[in-house]
Amino acid sequence: MYDVAIVEDEELERRALRTILSNKIDGINIVGEARNGVEAMDLINNNAIDLILVDINIPKPNGLEIIQSLRQKNMKTKVVILTAYDYFEIMQKAIHLKADSFLLKPVKTDELLGVVNACLGDLGASRTHNEIADQIWTLLEQRAYRECLSLVRKHLEAIYARKGEAPRQAILDFSDELLALSDKRKVEMPDDLLGQIANLRKERLDARSRNRIHGLFCQIVDALFQMTEEHFGRSPERMQNVLNYIERNLNKEITLEDAANCASVSPCYFSRLFKKTMGDTFVAYVKQRRIHHAKEMLEGSDLPIMNIALDLSFNDINYFAKVFKKEVGVTPSEYRRQCRA
Repeated sequence: MYDVAIVEDEELERRALRTILSNKIDGINIVGEARNGVEAMDLINNNAIDLILVDINIPKPNGLEIIQSLRQKNMKTKVVILTAYDYFEIMQKAIHLKADSFLLKPVKTDELLGVVNACLGDLGASRTHNEIADQIWTLLEQRAYRECLSLVRKHLEAIYARKGEAPRQAILDFSDELLALSDKRKVEMPDDLLGQIANLRKERLDARSRNRIHGLFCQIVDALFQMTEEHFGRSPERMQNVLNYIERNLNKEITLEDAANCASVSPCYFSRLFKKTMGDTFVAYVKQRRIHHAKEMLEGSDLPIMNIALDLSFNDINYFAKVFKKEVGVTPSEYRRQCRA
């Protein structure tokens, strides 16, 4: 349900607007009407208005002053200006105040319905962006990185899939919601990323930029994750949990993504933190632990070398022998002979 206000000093016009909107458009609630600027100010100060229809020439304060006050209170309110005059100066001021549309009086029913429905459609998209941003924050708190990226990808796909609708404004609105989210949660975005987001307003943002836009939003998610998970680096217990996970799964394929998921952080952040904490890359560390276990098995068992390789997730015995020699200095067979000499 969207709350709509009508500001019009002529009673017949005001009544006609109310009747048309109430009878022809579902999902709206006329929260109030105003005959002059004073009543209009009272209306916007006491209601969270989604859409307002304003006659420019109402008694003081006039329509433009009302819009200016409204913008200071709630920038997301949709504004439709009603005017009997097609004055360029008025239009210019209204555009500066981010009016959404203009209707010349006397207002035609089909034009009114078209403009209002378009505004309601924008409001619906805006609410969707806001809801998605809230869901993203919930996933951030749950450390659900993959789900977060999936949510962003699906939302961008939905934006590009809307028929007859240019994706540019929806993308800009979505980026604004994510920036508002970071401000609200006191998460500071990197300057280079803020620069890329700002540059979006200078671009066409059509289907050809789809992949790049997706990449940029993934970077935004990464930044949000990194800034909200800094405490992980100060938690030795959580890193130890990851190391324990690696030890338990040396007989399986272990990816960086698997370990990051175990730690409930993003792969990008986990990779940097692991190197900083352990002094080596994740891949190198896993390889070293496998070779360490291979040495123990070569020393303390009679298992065939092929079986040892397979037990430690080396599917190619030649590759295992190559890695082993690089790490230890001798082949697995030579190492076993040396241990038993």
